[in-house]
Amino acid sequence: MDHRLRQIADYFLACKDRKDVDPTALGSALLPHIYVLRVERLPPQPLKLRVSLTGTSLDTAFGRSLNGQFLESFLHGPRAVDVVRGFHHCADTREPVWMRQVARVAGRLPRYVEGVAIYLEPGYIYGGLVMGEFADEIDVAPFERISLQRRETIDS
Repeated sequence: MDHRLRQIADYFLACKDRKDVDPTALGSALLPHIYVLRVERLPPQPLKLRVSLTGTSLDTAFGRSLNGQFLESFLHGPRAVDVVRGFHHCADTREPVWMRQVARVAGRLPRYVEGVAIYLEPGYIYGGLVMGEFADEIDVAPFERISLQRRETIDS
């Protein structure tokens, strides 16, 4: 896992709910990679995830702000279904996850989008995303999803 995502995941995994989040605690180097999704369940409609906040590096990568849009409406590509399924899994089970999608384009090194998603009450997913290019041609799966473990806290 990218070291920035590890820091972001560790911070959000230590939060019990949304009230515990203090963005200033993450520091200016991590804030550009943060996102917040609001879980919306409006029966009979299916689960939807509305973007509440994206950091500046995400806005730059997507070429625009995604605030207010549904995650399901702008993700595209060969693994978009897997990525949306991973976010929905997090929303439905409250299980924190790490995901990585790898894209291969002829004549270029593989590119990746890697992220963490942590559910926090009442009905939000907090996380971080980083994007980049591998330094060498490597053999990795086009999509991976792994559960993250919440760390137990001991009250003194």
